[in-house]
Amino acid sequence: MKVNLIGRHVQVSSDLSERVEDRFAKLDRFFAGIQRAEVVLALDGHGPGTGRRCLVDATVVLGHGARINCTGQADEMEAAIDLAGIKLEKQIRRFHAKLKKRRDRTRISIDSTNHRAEEEETYEEIVREMLEEGEE
Repeated sequence: MKVNLIGRHVQVSSDLSERVEDRFAKLDRFFAGIQRAEVVLALDGHGPGTGRRCLVDATVVLGHGARINCTGQADEMEAAIDLAGIKLEKQIRRFHAKLKKRRDRTRISIDSTNHRAEEEETYEEIVREMLEEGEE
């Protein structure tokens, strides 16, 4: 998975980029179809007190054009990265479960139609047998 990292009002150091790469590389465990991740690191001047607030805005692009977005806010950049990663994991698990549930529903409907077709064939065979017995 490719991770695009952008810093707004932040100098992106090698430590931060490694932290982002490590955190978002773990997302492949939950869904194999992740194409890329876009992560924006920013500082916001409207935090509590006089300190600045760290923001991490992350977007993950899955197969077939599906996108999952989340935002992590904390006083430290590392904590905001971890928070955004946790939120993405949760959303990806939900998305994967939804796809799996939809796939299982279609499987059940296909199996039920095949089962009905088999029942109709056996019914036709029974009618033929009854007609053949009646002719003899």
